[in-house]
Amino acid sequence: MTADPTARSLDTSLLAFTEDDATVRMLWALFATIPGAPPVSFYRSLDEARMLVFPDLDDAGMERAQALAHAPATLHALALADAIDTGDVGISVLTGVRSALTFFFGDRSKTLDTDAQQGADAALKLVAIAWLAHTLIPGPVTQKVARLRALPSGEALLTYYAAIELALPFADDLVSGTGSLIARLLERYGPSNKGRIDGAVGAGAEAVAGGVLAELTGPIDAMARSLSAHSATIAASAKQWLPPAVATAGTVAGAVATAADAMPIYRLLGARLAAEVCLQEGAAR
Repeated sequence: MTADPTARSLDTSLLAFTEDDATVRMLWALFATIPGAPPVSFYRSLDEARMLVFPDLDDAGMERAQALAHAPATLHALALADAIDTGDVGISVLTGVRSALTFFFGDRSKTLDTDAQQGADAALKLVAIAWLAHTLIPGPVTQKVARLRALPSGEALLTYYAAIELALPFADDLVSGTGSLIARLLERYGPSNKGRIDGAVGAGAEAVAGGVLAELTGPIDAMARSLSAHSATIAASAKQWLPPAVATAGTVAGAVATAADAMPIYRLLGARLAAEVCLQEGAAR
């Protein structure tokens, strides 16, 4: 695997956010609202992440973490996290917080025309999350997933996905449906998404990440079903932090056209995951 020469570095990705950014404030408000959400702390560098998340990491471990921060796998993962938000290298995501709230608060009869896009993007984002975990975390599949969930950033990423991508837009399906919502989304939309994920990270990406995807399906399904009972509180918390350009856009497409990069959630969460995996690896060796 070669690194994308245009990819942001980990330092650049972390420094792109401040505590006052709408993205950061909304996420922190969400995590304070969502039952069982992991504790999260804000940092803008690998050194700050070390102090807050891995305070016992010695200097030798930190040197290993710093080297990993520049590794091709890390840069490739950061590029994919960027792509989920911006759609500039093959992933055209038309849904997110704005769309999820439209589904939750709006007239369902007026939003059914976006349902296919909502489902396709939910399926795509989960494949992307599985690929991030597969790429960043070494070891067998079960170990990858266990280590992902042991990190505050990993559990935050899964919690956000379960709440915003599943529990809000598909609350009715979670309440009335049977079986796995994720399995249904992947079965229906997975084949049509293949080109989108492959275009971002290379041919066969979904197959490569398939083991992690299978391990994540059960836990995320359970998380989404649990969170659907709190969807009104979660939605109210998210709504107050939407930037005006997104909150006032008349359609999902309009929100993307006017503020496509206004809420780069996955760029933030992806950078945090990359940082904490680097530190986790530095401590493990």
